[in-house]
Amino acid sequence: MALHLPKPRTKKPAQEAVGLDGLKVSVANAATSGVEKSKQVKSGGLAGLTSKVSVKQLRKELGNEGLRQAAIDAGRTPPSARTLRRWAQQGRIPHPDVVERAQRRAAIERLGGVDAVAAKIGRSRSAVSRYRSGETNELRADASKKLRNVKAEDIMKRAGVLRPDGTPKKAVIRVKGGVMVRNGADEGYDYRVRTLDFANSDTPFTSEESRELAAALANDDHARVVALLERHATLDYPENKGFDKTGSETPGDHPHRPAAARVGWPLSHRR
Repeated sequence: MALHLPKPRTKKPAQEAVGLDGLKVSVANAATSGVEKSKQVKSGGLAGLTSKVSVKQLRKELGNEGLRQAAIDAGRTPPSARTLRRWAQQGRIPHPDVVERAQRRAAIERLGGVDAVAAKIGRSRSAVSRYRSGETNELRADASKKLRNVKAEDIMKRAGVLRPDGTPKKAVIRVKGGVMVRNGADEGYDYRVRTLDFANSDTPFTSEESRELAAALANDDHARVVALLERHATLDYPENKGFDKTGSETPGDHPHRPAAARVGWPLSHRR
């Protein structure tokens, strides 16, 4: 007689991230998707804090020849002017390898071109050219880190995160998180969504945290964004004013720190 055993539990997918204190943490994929969606809402205060730009913007920055060269670099047939117009109208390029090369090419152009980038990261012109074309997928470790930092700095300046003197503005953050509320003595839990208002916290975001958060957003490192938010929420627990707004009079309420899977927040910057 066959035994019908339950299927083993599958672990939820997670990403590794490095927190502000240098420790590695595991972040659920669902949490990072919340941050990514927030960046797609222009009114959310995150406009411009991304290394990826739209196809329309790519075409504007690179021109038809630049986009065509990105396709050639990817080993594809040079697209016609009609195809390029269709890509811009649809807002998508159907080939991921072309998208990657176009994004690299546009980023290097924004930073001043191949020669300027080579000087900033301490590599030769040919090394940067090979990276731009996709002939080399990764730069040397130290050069790769320098390029990432230079790109993030440029993106933060363009997004208005940095003051003219280069110092970061402090982030004003509100996070929607899950709060578990006990209804009664022993049974029944009510899962609600509460807004954690870090702006009114006893421990507001520091300039360092604001810069690291903006840099993580600029590098599209959404797992690190979540790690930074969770660290701050944990250190400020239970003083954070947002946790007090449960709107319930039940004596047995037990609010918990925000569920990362439900992160969805606007971020704005103030002087």
